[in-house]
Amino acid sequence: MDNTLELILRADIQKIFDNFAATVNKKIMFFAPDGQILMRGLNCRNLEFCRIIQTKIFGPERCSMTDIAGRNESARKKGMVCYRCHAGIQEAVTPIYVENQLAGFAMIGQFRTSRKINARVKKACPTPAVYEKLEAAFNKLPYYPPGKLRDVLGMFSMLVDYIVSKELVAVHGDRIISRINVFLDANQHRGITLAEVAKHAGKSCSTISHLFRQKLNKSFKHHMLERKLEKAEEYFHQNPEMSIEEVAEKVGFQDQFYFSRLYRKYRGIPPSEYRRTFRGK
Repeated sequence: MDNTLELILRADIQKIFDNFAATVNKKIMFFAPDGQILMRGLNCRNLEFCRIIQTKIFGPERCSMTDIAGRNESARKKGMVCYRCHAGIQEAVTPIYVENQLAGFAMIGQFRTSRKINARVKKACPTPAVYEKLEAAFNKLPYYPPGKLRDVLGMFSMLVDYIVSKELVAVHGDRIISRINVFLDANQHRGITLAEVAKHAGKSCSTISHLFRQKLNKSFKHHMLERKLEKAEEYFHQNPEMSIEEVAEKVGFQDQFYFSRLYRKYRGIPPSEYRRTFRGK
């Protein structure tokens, strides 16, 4: 199983971030722990200033290296990091932890906190014409004094914390479902409630129910029954001499007739007929 968790945002939560990005006129991006872009906000067009920096002056690699360093520092500190990129523009990145594991990053930027282009950047411009275009693009960026920048980043951090605490953001469902399946298989011999499974997974009952509907297009109860029937068929295949009653008990049914009715309902044949195909082989 892949140990990397993948950040998932529901469409309505994405809209919240899009509205926030539009309000502060900044872009918001979400990254997987390995740096892969998971989601871009609606206000995520590449700024003209950044385009000139990447294509005419420093190249895109410098931007990537700066972003990687920012993400690594935020993961190490387990908190938001605001940093000035090599082009003199400030950005901020915050790690997103789900189940005490790093699920990804949220990044917001870019912020102009100076009235003038960084002297080192000006010196690196290859021609006066490039600098003229860069300066024009720089001046179009909204200026954020330190106090306003702190307020915006504070709001952004609170927004991320809120959606995580309310389980509006989750890890990749396949990982949770795999964990649940291991639990179901280890407890096939007894009845298992949704509340037990939710507690084992560290989620609410409603979250687990929604996850199964979303990922598998069936209810948790139906999924659990399917696992039991599959396990029963495994017993019939490996031990065809076992009675229907014995197999039913092993997969958590005290009433063999109830088990047989369910098996016929979902498989179209009685369990005795399925078992008969393996006898005498």
